[in-house]
Amino acid sequence: MKPAAKWRSEVMNAVAAAVIALLIWAYANDRTRESASVAGTVRLAPADPRVQFVEPSTAVSLAVEVRGSRRAIEAFEDVLRSGLPLATGGDGLPAEAGTHAASFREVLAANPTVIATGAEVVRVRPESLRFEVGSLVTEQVPIAVALPNAAVRGEIFADPQVVTVTLPEAARKSIGALSVDAAIDTKNLEAGKPQQIDVELRLPSTLDRWKELCRVVPPRARISFELLASSNEYTAPRIAVRITLSPQTASRWDVTVAPGSEFMTGVVLTGPRAAIDSITTGAFTPAAVIDLDETPVKVGTAEYPVTFWRLPEGVTVVKKSGDAAPTTATLRLLPRDPAVPAMPTAPN
Repeated sequence: MKPAAKWRSEVMNAVAAAVIALLIWAYANDRTRESASVAGTVRLAPADPRVQFVEPSTAVSLAVEVRGSRRAIEAFEDVLRSGLPLATGGDGLPAEAGTHAASFREVLAANPTVIATGAEVVRVRPESLRFEVGSLVTEQVPIAVALPNAAVRGEIFADPQVVTVTLPEAARKSIGALSVDAAIDTKNLEAGKPQQIDVELRLPSTLDRWKELCRVVPPRARISFELLASSNEYTAPRIAVRITLSPQTASRWDVTVAPGSEFMTGVVLTGPRAAIDSITTGAFTPAAVIDLDETPVKVGTAEYPVTFWRLPEGVTVVKKSGDAAPTTATLRLLPRDPAVPAMPTAPN
Protein backbone atom coordinates (compact mmCIF):
# COMPACT_ATOMS: atom_id res chain seq x y z
CA MET A 1 0.00 0.00 0.00
CA LYS A 2 1.26 3.39 -0.91
CA PRO A 3 2.16 5.71 2.01
CA ALA A 4 -0.51 8.30 1.05
CA ALA A 5 -3.24 5.70 0.86
CA LYS A 6 -2.11 4.22 4.15
CA TRP A 7 -2.16 7.61 5.83
CA ARG A 8 -5.65 8.35 4.46
CA SER A 9 -6.93 5.01 5.74
CA GLU A 10 -5.54 5.60 9.20
CA VAL A 11 -7.17 9.04 9.37
CA MET A 12 -10.54 7.65 8.26
CA ASN A 13 -10.32 4.91 10.87
CA ALA A 14 -9.51 7.42 13.56
CA VAL A 15 -12.44 9.65 12.60
CA ALA A 16 -14.80 6.68 12.52
CA ALA A 17 -13.63 5.56 15.93
CA ALA A 18 -14.17 9.05 17.34
CA VAL A 19 -17.68 9.27 15.90
CA ILE A 20 -18.56 5.84 17.28
CA ALA A 21 -17.20 6.80 20.70
CA LEU A 22 -19.20 10.02 20.65
CA LEU A 23 -22.39 8.17 19.75
CA ILE A 24 -21.77 5.63 22.48
CA TRP A 25 -21.19 8.44 24.99
CA ALA A 26 -24.34 10.29 23.89
CA TYR A 27 -26.40 7.10 24.12
CA ALA A 28 -25.00 6.29 27.54
CA ASN A 29 -25.55 9.85 28.71
CA ASP A 30 -29.14 9.74 27.51
CA ARG A 31 -29.72 6.43 29.28
CA THR A 32 -27.97 7.34 32.53
CA ARG A 33 -30.56 8.46 35.08
CA GLU A 34 -29.72 11.32 37.39
CA SER A 35 -31.59 13.27 40.05
CA ALA A 36 -31.74 17.03 40.32
CA SER A 37 -33.68 19.79 42.08
CA VAL A 38 -35.16 22.41 39.76
CA ALA A 39 -36.70 25.75 40.78
CA GLY A 40 -39.21 27.57 38.63
CA THR A 41 -42.81 28.78 38.38
CA VAL A 42 -46.20 27.69 37.16
CA ARG A 43 -49.18 29.90 36.37
CA LEU A 44 -52.81 28.82 36.54
CA ALA A 45 -55.04 29.79 33.62
CA PRO A 46 -58.80 29.38 33.13
CA ALA A 47 -60.03 26.97 30.48
CA ASP A 48 -61.98 29.85 28.86
CA PRO A 49 -60.85 33.32 30.05
CA ARG A 50 -63.97 34.88 28.53
CA VAL A 51 -66.29 33.28 31.08
CA GLN A 52 -64.02 32.09 33.90
CA PHE A 53 -61.24 33.28 36.16
CA VAL A 54 -58.85 31.40 38.40
CA GLU A 55 -57.12 32.57 41.57
CA PRO A 56 -54.25 32.81 42.27
CA SER A 57 -53.63 34.39 38.90
CA THR A 58 -50.00 35.25 39.71
CA ALA A 59 -47.05 32.91 39.22
CA VAL A 60 -46.53 30.22 41.86
CA SER A 61 -42.94 29.28 42.75
CA LEU A 62 -42.02 25.60 42.94
CA ALA A 63 -39.03 23.46 43.85
CA VAL A 64 -39.23 20.17 41.95
CA GLU A 65 -37.09 17.07 42.40
CA VAL A 66 -36.86 15.19 39.09
CA ARG A 67 -35.17 12.07 37.83
CA GLY A 68 -34.01 11.27 34.32
CA SER A 69 -31.23 11.69 31.83
CA ARG A 70 -29.21 14.85 31.75
CA ARG A 71 -30.99 15.85 28.55
CA ALA A 72 -34.44 15.28 30.09
CA ILE A 73 -33.54 17.23 33.22
CA GLU A 74 -32.24 20.15 31.16
CA ALA A 75 -35.41 20.15 29.09
CA PHE A 76 -37.51 20.18 32.27
CA GLU A 77 -35.43 23.06 33.64
CA ASP A 78 -36.15 25.10 30.50
CA VAL A 79 -39.89 24.44 30.83
CA LEU A 80 -40.18 25.30 34.52
CA ARG A 81 -37.90 28.32 34.49
CA SER A 82 -39.79 29.90 31.61
CA GLY A 83 -43.06 29.59 33.57
CA LEU A 84 -45.25 26.58 32.89
CA PRO A 85 -48.93 27.38 32.17
CA LEU A 86 -51.45 25.02 33.79
CA ALA A 87 -54.98 25.22 32.41
CA THR A 88 -58.02 24.27 34.45
CA GLY A 89 -60.10 21.53 32.89
CA GLY A 90 -56.99 19.48 32.20
CA ASP A 91 -53.80 18.21 33.85
CA GLY A 92 -55.80 17.20 36.94
CA LEU A 93 -57.14 20.73 37.57
CA PRO A 94 -60.95 20.91 37.86
CA ALA A 95 -62.72 23.60 35.85
CA GLU A 96 -65.93 23.68 37.89
CA ALA A 97 -66.66 26.84 39.87
CA GLY A 98 -65.55 26.60 43.49
CA THR A 99 -62.48 26.12 45.65
CA HIS A 100 -60.24 23.17 44.84
CA ALA A 101 -56.99 21.56 45.99
CA ALA A 102 -54.57 19.80 43.65
CA SER A 103 -51.38 17.78 44.08
CA PHE A 104 -48.55 19.48 42.20
CA ARG A 105 -46.79 16.16 41.59
CA GLU A 106 -49.87 14.64 39.97
CA VAL A 107 -50.57 17.79 37.95
CA LEU A 108 -47.02 18.04 36.62
CA ALA A 109 -46.81 14.30 35.90
CA ALA A 110 -49.95 14.56 33.74
CA ASN A 111 -48.88 17.71 31.91
CA PRO A 112 -48.07 17.03 28.20
CA THR A 113 -45.22 19.54 28.17
CA VAL A 114 -43.58 17.88 31.17
CA ILE A 115 -44.15 14.41 29.72
CA ALA A 116 -42.42 15.49 26.51
CA THR A 117 -39.22 16.32 28.45
CA GLY A 118 -38.85 12.70 29.53
CA ALA A 119 -38.17 13.72 33.13
CA GLU A 120 -39.89 11.96 36.03
CA VAL A 121 -41.34 14.20 38.74
CA VAL A 122 -40.38 12.73 42.10
CA ARG A 123 -41.29 15.40 44.65
CA VAL A 124 -42.64 18.97 44.63
CA ARG A 125 -42.53 21.72 47.23
CA PRO A 126 -45.12 22.92 48.04
CA GLU A 127 -46.92 19.64 47.67
CA SER A 128 -50.36 21.06 46.85
CA LEU A 129 -52.18 24.20 45.83
CA ARG A 130 -55.58 25.56 46.76
CA PHE A 131 -57.19 27.56 44.00
CA GLU A 132 -60.54 29.07 43.12
CA VAL A 133 -62.38 28.90 39.83
CA GLY A 134 -65.10 31.50 39.36
CA SER A 135 -67.54 32.67 36.74
CA LEU A 136 -67.25 35.95 34.85
CA VAL A 137 -70.17 38.03 33.60
CA THR A 138 -70.10 40.67 30.88
CA GLU A 139 -72.34 43.73 30.57
CA GLN A 140 -72.68 46.81 28.41
CA VAL A 141 -72.37 49.79 30.75
CA PRO A 142 -72.85 53.52 29.99
CA ILE A 143 -70.10 55.96 30.92
CA ALA A 144 -70.89 58.42 33.72
CA VAL A 145 -68.88 61.63 33.33
CA ALA A 146 -67.89 63.38 36.57
CA LEU A 147 -66.84 67.05 36.50
CA PRO A 148 -66.95 67.77 40.23
CA ASN A 149 -65.11 71.10 40.05
CA ALA A 150 -66.59 72.68 36.95
CA ALA A 151 -69.52 74.44 35.36
CA VAL A 152 -70.13 73.62 31.69
CA ARG A 153 -72.24 74.96 28.83
CA GLY A 154 -74.45 72.51 26.99
CA GLU A 155 -74.11 68.75 27.02
CA ILE A 156 -71.18 66.55 27.89
CA PHE A 157 -70.35 63.93 25.24
CA ALA A 158 -68.46 60.68 25.77
CA ASP A 159 -66.93 58.62 22.97
CA PRO A 160 -67.76 55.79 23.29
CA GLN A 161 -70.93 56.23 25.31
CA VAL A 162 -71.07 52.55 26.32
CA VAL A 163 -68.24 50.15 27.23
CA THR A 164 -68.00 46.42 27.87
CA VAL A 165 -67.32 45.43 31.47
CA THR A 166 -66.30 41.90 32.46
CA LEU A 167 -66.11 41.08 36.16
CA PRO A 168 -66.57 38.16 38.58
CA GLU A 169 -70.16 37.11 39.13
CA ALA A 170 -69.74 37.61 42.90
CA ALA A 171 -68.54 41.15 42.31
CA ARG A 172 -71.56 41.93 40.15
CA LYS A 173 -73.92 40.64 42.81
CA SER A 174 -72.24 42.79 45.47
CA ILE A 175 -73.44 46.07 43.96
CA GLY A 176 -76.63 47.46 42.47
CA ALA A 177 -76.46 49.51 39.31
CA LEU A 178 -73.07 49.16 37.64
CA SER A 179 -71.37 52.33 36.45
CA VAL A 180 -68.13 53.28 34.77
CA ASP A 181 -66.84 56.70 35.76
CA ALA A 182 -64.87 59.18 33.70
CA ALA A 183 -63.58 61.66 36.29
CA ILE A 184 -61.95 64.81 34.91
CA ASP A 185 -59.78 67.27 36.82
CA THR A 186 -60.49 70.71 35.35
CA LYS A 187 -58.17 72.84 37.48
CA ASN A 188 -55.60 73.24 34.69
CA LEU A 189 -58.12 73.70 31.85
CA GLU A 190 -58.87 77.06 30.27
CA ALA A 191 -62.43 78.26 30.82
CA GLY A 192 -64.55 79.45 27.90
CA LYS A 193 -63.12 76.97 25.41
CA PRO A 194 -64.32 73.60 24.06
CA GLN A 195 -62.39 70.74 25.62
CA GLN A 196 -61.62 67.19 24.51
CA ILE A 197 -60.05 65.09 27.23
CA ASP A 198 -58.80 61.50 26.96
CA VAL A 199 -59.52 59.92 30.33
CA GLU A 200 -59.05 56.53 31.98
CA LEU A 201 -62.31 54.81 32.91
CA ARG A 202 -62.79 53.60 36.45
CA LEU A 203 -65.10 51.16 38.16
CA PRO A 204 -66.64 51.94 41.58
CA SER A 205 -64.27 51.66 44.54
CA THR A 206 -66.55 48.99 46.03
CA LEU A 207 -65.10 46.63 43.40
CA ASP A 208 -61.47 47.26 44.39
CA ARG A 209 -61.07 43.80 45.94
CA TRP A 210 -61.76 42.32 42.47
CA LYS A 211 -59.76 44.98 40.61
CA GLU A 212 -57.29 42.56 39.03
CA LEU A 213 -60.13 40.42 37.68
CA CYS A 214 -62.20 43.24 36.15
CA ARG A 215 -61.84 44.38 32.54
CA VAL A 216 -63.20 47.50 30.87
CA VAL A 217 -63.10 47.57 27.05
CA PRO A 218 -62.10 50.06 25.84
CA PRO A 219 -60.27 51.23 28.97
CA ARG A 220 -60.32 54.93 27.99
CA ALA A 221 -62.81 57.41 26.53
CA ARG A 222 -62.71 60.87 24.96
CA ILE A 223 -64.89 63.41 26.78
CA SER A 224 -66.00 66.60 25.00
CA PHE A 225 -67.49 69.65 26.73
CA GLU A 226 -67.29 73.44 26.95
CA LEU A 227 -65.88 74.63 30.25
CA LEU A 228 -67.41 77.81 31.70
CA ALA A 229 -65.62 77.87 35.03
CA SER A 230 -63.75 75.54 37.30
CA SER A 231 -66.00 76.54 40.22
CA ASN A 232 -69.73 77.07 40.56
CA GLU A 233 -71.38 80.05 42.16
CA TYR A 234 -74.65 79.78 44.04
CA THR A 235 -76.76 82.25 45.99
CA ALA A 236 -78.30 80.53 48.99
CA PRO A 237 -81.73 82.05 49.70
CA ARG A 238 -81.14 81.58 53.41
CA ILE A 239 -78.69 79.88 55.76
CA ALA A 240 -79.70 79.11 59.33
CA VAL A 241 -77.90 80.77 62.24
CA ARG A 242 -76.59 78.31 64.82
CA ILE A 243 -75.31 79.17 68.29
CA THR A 244 -72.60 77.11 69.96
CA LEU A 245 -71.59 77.46 73.59
CA SER A 246 -70.03 75.33 76.27
CA PRO A 247 -72.09 73.83 79.14
CA GLN A 248 -70.53 76.39 81.47
CA THR A 249 -71.60 79.29 79.26
CA ALA A 250 -75.06 77.78 78.77
CA SER A 251 -75.52 77.57 82.55
CA ARG A 252 -74.87 81.31 82.85
CA TRP A 253 -76.81 82.73 79.92
CA ASP A 254 -80.25 82.43 78.41
CA VAL A 255 -79.64 82.99 74.69
CA THR A 256 -82.30 83.72 72.07
CA VAL A 257 -82.00 84.77 68.46
CA ALA A 258 -83.88 87.99 67.74
CA PRO A 259 -86.77 87.76 65.25
CA GLY A 260 -85.50 88.28 61.74
CA SER A 261 -82.02 87.02 62.60
CA GLU A 262 -82.78 83.31 62.44
CA PHE A 263 -81.34 83.14 58.91
CA MET A 264 -78.67 84.79 56.79
CA THR A 265 -80.28 85.62 53.47
CA GLY A 266 -78.80 86.02 49.99
CA VAL A 267 -75.50 84.40 50.85
CA VAL A 268 -73.31 83.94 47.76
CA LEU A 269 -71.24 80.74 47.78
CA THR A 270 -68.58 79.50 45.40
CA GLY A 271 -66.83 76.15 45.17
CA PRO A 272 -66.59 72.81 43.37
CA ARG A 273 -69.72 71.82 41.52
CA ALA A 274 -70.19 68.61 43.49
CA ALA A 275 -69.95 70.51 46.77
CA ILE A 276 -72.42 73.17 45.61
CA ASP A 277 -74.75 70.43 44.38
CA SER A 278 -74.69 68.86 47.85
CA ILE A 279 -76.16 72.12 49.18
CA THR A 280 -78.77 72.64 46.47
CA THR A 281 -80.01 69.05 46.75
CA GLY A 282 -80.22 69.17 50.54
CA ALA A 283 -77.55 66.53 51.07
CA PHE A 284 -75.54 69.07 53.10
CA THR A 285 -77.10 71.71 55.39
CA PRO A 286 -74.91 74.82 55.72
CA ALA A 287 -74.97 77.02 58.81
CA ALA A 288 -73.73 80.40 60.01
CA VAL A 289 -72.18 79.56 63.38
CA ILE A 290 -71.76 82.04 66.23
CA ASP A 291 -69.53 80.65 68.97
CA LEU A 292 -70.24 82.51 72.20
CA ASP A 293 -67.18 80.95 73.83
CA GLU A 294 -65.03 82.79 71.28
CA THR A 295 -66.94 86.08 71.32
CA PRO A 296 -67.24 88.67 74.16
CA VAL A 297 -70.87 88.87 75.33
CA LYS A 298 -72.99 91.48 77.09
CA VAL A 299 -76.34 91.60 78.76
CA GLY A 300 -79.22 92.51 76.51
CA THR A 301 -79.62 92.67 72.76
CA ALA A 302 -76.57 93.09 70.52
CA GLU A 303 -75.09 92.20 67.15
CA TYR A 304 -72.74 89.24 67.11
CA PRO A 305 -70.48 88.32 64.20
CA VAL A 306 -70.49 84.95 62.49
CA THR A 307 -67.55 83.00 63.92
CA PHE A 308 -67.37 80.54 61.02
CA TRP A 309 -69.47 79.12 58.21
CA ARG A 310 -70.32 75.43 58.22
CA LEU A 311 -69.86 74.58 54.53
CA PRO A 312 -68.71 71.63 52.40
CA GLU A 313 -64.99 71.37 51.74
CA GLY A 314 -63.84 73.89 49.14
CA VAL A 315 -66.93 76.14 49.44
CA THR A 316 -66.50 79.74 50.59
CA VAL A 317 -68.68 82.81 51.15
CA VAL A 318 -68.00 85.58 48.61
CA LYS A 319 -69.07 89.13 47.81
CA LYS A 320 -71.39 89.91 44.93
CA SER A 321 -72.03 93.20 43.12
CA GLY A 322 -69.82 94.99 45.63
CA ASP A 323 -72.00 94.05 48.62
CA ALA A 324 -70.49 92.08 51.46
CA ALA A 325 -72.28 88.95 52.52
CA PRO A 326 -74.15 89.31 55.85
CA THR A 327 -71.85 88.55 58.75
CA THR A 328 -73.79 89.41 61.93
CA ALA A 329 -76.93 88.32 63.73
CA THR A 330 -78.89 89.90 66.56
CA LEU A 331 -78.90 87.93 69.82
CA ARG A 332 -80.50 88.56 73.22
CA LEU A 333 -78.54 87.37 76.26
CA LEU A 334 -79.84 87.44 79.86
CA PRO A 335 -78.20 85.95 82.97
CA ARG A 336 -79.99 82.82 84.13
CA ASP A 337 -79.24 83.63 87.80
CA PRO A 338 -78.66 87.29 88.67
CA ALA A 339 -76.81 86.11 91.81
CA VAL A 340 -74.18 84.39 89.67
CA PRO A 341 -71.48 86.80 88.45
CA ALA A 342 -71.75 87.34 84.71
CA MET A 343 -68.95 86.64 82.33
CA PRO A 344 -66.95 89.62 81.04
CA THR A 345 -69.12 91.70 78.74
CA ALA A 346 -68.31 93.34 75.46
CA PRO A 347 -67.34 97.00 75.64
CA ASN A 348 -70.07 99.55 74.84
